Amino acid sequence: MKKKFLASLAFAGTLVVSSNAFALSITAMDSADSLAQSLVGSGVSIANVSYVGATGASGYFTGGVAAGLGFDSGIVLTSGAAANLNGTTNTSDSISTSNGLAGDAFLTTMSGQQTYDATTLSFDFVSDADSVYFNYIFGSDEYNEYVDSYNDSFAFIFNGVNIATLADGTGVSINTINLYDNPSLYNDNDSNGAFAFEYDGFTNMLTASATGLTVGETYSITLAIADGGDSDLDSGVFLQAGSFADTPTNPVPEPATMLLFGTGLAGLVGRRIKRKKK
Repeated sequence: MKKKFLASLAFAGTLVVSSNAFALSITAMDSADSLAQSLVGSGVSIANVSYVGATGASGYFTGGVAAGLGFDSGIVLTSGAAANLNGTTNTSDSISTSNGLAGDAFLTTMSGQQTYDATTLSFDFVSDADSVYFNYIFGSDEYNEYVDSYNDSFAFIFNGVNIATLADGTGVSINTINLYDNPSLYNDNDSNGAFAFEYDGFTNMLTASATGLTVGETYSITLAIADGGDSDLDSGVFLQAGSFADTPTNPVPEPATMLLFGTGLAGLVGRRIKRKKK
């Protein structure tokens, strides 16, 4: 069995600020239309928004960069409760809310596991160009224990296929981005970890795209996430506000470089050794 570890990172500085400065703040979802409209950027319009899932599974977030994410604000869709993400640190290896809802047929087929507690946001869109782009981050409390085991699923479903993929077409999941697979895209955040929100691990900012569009034609997309294998342990996908646009939204520095910024905070970010549960 592989041992799991990452090198410690040291940060030098002179000032210490309150941990509240790093809080990820969640605001409850108000409506499906508002949730979707907050994603819209330049050159794109949307309509016919629909939402399926528990109201509490989704919401708006701010403070993302300070907390260690790759962008500051947007929406989050989860397989549990968005409110579980409020806070200044990772408090548990097992944050979990079961909403008692059904899964999603596409995600079940894609993952090969029965899904539960699905949350989906769907809408039609028209682009002023032949492509659309949007930025996202996937996080989960299934890291690191359940890599290659239980696997919560998410997808951005466009024209019947998942466009939440790596460059080689592999779908993004805890099985494809982790301590050993594409580790340069992964941020470890086990209990009492370095990053100021709840999930035990999360990806860098990634960009999804739909290309080959006809300008002015109406298309549909569904953003979906669900628990896989059982209804335990939350996962979520963060989507950057204003990034659903006809040109890519400029990236910001990666999470690890943004966690302690502008304050000279001194600290040592340690990553503990942990074995996968079977």
